[in-house]
Amino acid sequence: MGRIGAVAEQPIRWEHVGIIAQGDLYEPTVAFYEQIFGWKRVRESASPARLAFLSDGHGGMIEIIDTSGPGVFNPAHLAFVVDVADFDAVRNRLADAGVPFDPTIRTPAGDLLAFFNDPAGNRAQIVGRAVPLEG
Repeated sequence: MGRIGAVAEQPIRWEHVGIIAQGDLYEPTVAFYEQIFGWKRVRESASPARLAFLSDGHGGMIEIIDTSGPGVFNPAHLAFVVDVADFDAVRNRLADAGVPFDPTIRTPAGDLLAFFNDPAGNRAQIVGRAVPLEG
């Protein structure tokens, strides 16, 4: 990565951590966080992969992703959220600092996703939310 060192004008907010639960482990994993931890489902999707966002009601969120579907490979990640209107500017600022991104994805819900790896190889994404997650 290139010119790291400039501090962002406004910090980019952390939103969630994505974890993996493949096939038959998906529902028991979601139920575990709901029943044992008391977390609530705030959003679900079946496409392009089956997933659920769960919230603790105080700002903590996890995304549970079923990796048994087509085209899903190692989706564990950290997610940082910006308003969808600010997405391009934030992505460009990071790219100008030398952050290499995968191609931007637009979800069926209208969110914009830009995946990248940090210097240690940890998978992360910038999310431009069309509709903020409640939680």
